Amino acid sequence: MKQHYTSLKSTLLWLLIPIFIAITIVFLLVSTQELKTQINQAFDRTLAGALRSIEVNIHTNHGGLSMEQPFYLFEFLALTTQSPVYFRVATEDGLTELGYAAIPLPEQALQDKPIFYNSTYFGEPIRVAAIAIYPKNTLHYAPDTKLIIQVAELSSARQDFIKKMLWQTLIKDIVILIILAIIIWVGILMALKPLKKLSHKINARHENDLSPILADHIPQEIQPLVNALNLHMERYTQKSQRQRQFLDDASHQLRTPLAVLNTQISYAQSLISQEHELNDVLTAMQKKISTTINLTNQLLTLAKVQDLADNHTTYFTHEVFDLTLLTRHTVNELLPLARQKRIDYGLDIPDTPIYITGIPWLIKEALSNLIHNAIQYTPQEGHITIAIRTTLNTVELCVEDNGIGMSTQEIEEAGKRFQRGQAAQTQQGSGLGLAIVKTIAEINHATLTFVSRPTYQGLKVSLHFPISC
Repeated sequence: MKQHYTSLKSTLLWLLIPIFIAITIVFLLVSTQELKTQINQAFDRTLAGALRSIEVNIHTNHGGLSMEQPFYLFEFLALTTQSPVYFRVATEDGLTELGYAAIPLPEQALQDKPIFYNSTYFGEPIRVAAIAIYPKNTLHYAPDTKLIIQVAELSSARQDFIKKMLWQTLIKDIVILIILAIIIWVGILMALKPLKKLSHKINARHENDLSPILADHIPQEIQPLVNALNLHMERYTQKSQRQRQFLDDASHQLRTPLAVLNTQISYAQSLISQEHELNDVLTAMQKKISTTINLTNQLLTLAKVQDLADNHTTYFTHEVFDLTLLTRHTVNELLPLARQKRIDYGLDIPDTPIYITGIPWLIKEALSNLIHNAIQYTPQEGHITIAIRTTLNTVELCVEDNGIGMSTQEIEEAGKRFQRGQAAQTQQGSGLGLAIVKTIAEINHATLTFVSRPTYQGLKVSLHFPISC
């Protein structure tokens, strides 16, 4: 099944373009209202100017009502608004009237300041400006009356003009949005260019080249990715080195006993007639085979534990378990080995459960290695105590003996593979036990400590675990 990869360029565009479209729509709605308001105000000012022109041309000198029509003004107004212009001058009682009859009056009372309102005139929507003034000279037949002046135009022309302006604004915004999208696209391509160069640089590397990637001329945003790649390659390099070291150590440690076995077999073949010497050779072969089997088992255990450490224990889940129960079972399993050397084999643990978090079978493996080492390096009729002690924040699992102990330098080097103390050279062993214990301690977030007692002889090895809540 082909895996689908999401393009970073398209993701950014699909993220940014809708945002800009939404912002454009909001600004368009706001500007539409402002545009309508400004256009209406401009048209209304034109109507107000027409009112004042008509007012100037009204005459009541002889007690009657007359007006010189400003035809040039009406023509200019009609040309500007692209609409017919209607006007009306009348007394309040409507008995005297000039211009277009029946232009509707507003609902509110007229003042000497123009008011604007919408209405209909013969079925057509109109915009009207109206004012009420006292004539310069009173009329003989209506001395207290006011003159009502109205100027109207069709609303459709105004609406058509607003629509035209809105379309122009919309087209302009769309063009700006397209230009902005192109600029964003070019900007994204330029911003991702270093990432593309980095990809080509990595692809051009040899398959065995795990050296760090140089961070020259790399944007700050890509720097964490480069650091993560370098860290991953460093971890992989270290893992490869450990694997090579393991193979080198395993081949070296296994080659010697196998060569000895081959020599002993050849020698045994030459002693077929000498049963006593043949038995000694076979006994030596059996011991060497046992040592080789133990070495092989420890090598495999170390490889498995090291693999868990390298993979951050993703194969096994940490769990909460009773450390006292695990310790009691492990001690009982190794009791026969202690009895063979008549060792005073003691267990000092609380009666109540003590819970910690870890991988139980690994901790059991570590404890088995510590007890096995203590039995091996403790003399006949010696003393070994396995204890669990608690403090405020930690649980200490310790194995204490009165064996050969370790020097300060040997304690500093403890945990290295195939590292054995000077006093332990006379004993059979692989030098892998403490390396396994140290790795298991790291996996289980524990601390491994050593306390040697040269005066009284012996060694105390402890694993310190955090207390599980």
